[in-house]
Amino acid sequence: MGQTIVEKIAQSHMTDGPQGRDLRAGDFLTIRPRHILTHDNTAPVMKKFKSIGAPRVADPRQPVFVLDHDIQNRSEENLAKYRAIEAFAGENGVDFYPAGSGIGHQVMCEQLYVVPGSFVVGSDSHSNMYGAMGAVGTPVVRTDAAAVWATEEFWWQIPRTVQVVLEGALPEGASGKDVILALCGLYNQGEVLNAAVEFAGPGVGALSLDERMSIANMTTEWGALVGWFPADAATLRFIRARKEVLDRQGIERVSDEEIGRWESDPPRPDPDAAYSARITLDLSEVTPTISGPDTVQVMTPLADVCLPGITRALVIRLGRERGIPVVEKNVSMTEVYTADEVFTSGTMGELTVVTEVDGRRIVNRSGTSRTTELQDLHAAHVRATGYPIPW
Repeated sequence: MGQTIVEKIAQSHMTDGPQGRDLRAGDFLTIRPRHILTHDNTAPVMKKFKSIGAPRVADPRQPVFVLDHDIQNRSEENLAKYRAIEAFAGENGVDFYPAGSGIGHQVMCEQLYVVPGSFVVGSDSHSNMYGAMGAVGTPVVRTDAAAVWATEEFWWQIPRTVQVVLEGALPEGASGKDVILALCGLYNQGEVLNAAVEFAGPGVGALSLDERMSIANMTTEWGALVGWFPADAATLRFIRARKEVLDRQGIERVSDEEIGRWESDPPRPDPDAAYSARITLDLSEVTPTISGPDTVQVMTPLADVCLPGITRALVIRLGRERGIPVVEKNVSMTEVYTADEVFTSGTMGELTVVTEVDGRRIVNRSGTSRTTELQDLHAAHVRATGYPIPW
């Protein structure tokens, strides 16, 4: 019996664990991750690290600090915390990205700390996102992060793997976010809880790398510990483009030889790998989706949403740049109206507006549809229905 990709990548990063056999789901092992991300929580990890008694970070090339969570907080307390993190990074020679550098997970991918076949962790639940690059990305708690700083290692138990086979291609208007919202809503009984999700199938090639990042990132909300995509031509185009940028900066994190190896022999599961379950999703059936209330495990296709007090679905086009959909069940979204025309019929609270259906205009000027008063319309809509207009 072959191995899943998580089992194989974990084995390639193992420093201690079962010997003389292939790793399987359920095995405990010690892993040396390629990199570990911490963000604003670097400060509490620093406290745990100092409590261990370690004199310095064991491998300064392993951690990456990116300040991204509370950057709008200009209080002296927060700025002092940021200065302490930067000073600690400087003392230990750790790569440091100050506030404003970008979202940490994006920085990890764009700066090529994450590459196909690598095992990368982060002290953040959305570290699953690294799976979009063909890596195993998974979260660790702060104590484990401090342990990695001190020893370069942490212990891990290999999770079971659920294979998600993607077929077809997304229709116009649907996105990667809609894919993961559909999966969260359709399979919301713990099917992937604490599991690794391995995406496969011909539909993967129809997804852009951005879409894969959205999906992998939100496998966290689905309950998974890993969301892995195979590395392919799209992955390597991204890596080559980012390598060119880093080369101009005098930074070398990947070599041409490594890229050639990922191209000729990309990391992949064995054909006879054993999965705990298999889910098949036809991407052509995915539609724009709304999640909630309160949880992504409740999802509703946009076309099925019926907002109270609205009897007609239309699209307003503001100039030539922006459309505002107000969605109603069983109504085509192909009708386009200018902002000076009508966008709904019926009454929203005390605001009655104008409508035009099949060329016939029904006017009640107690309301307005003028561009300059769209904000008033939106406010009235929220008061009457409890829902914002989906912009």
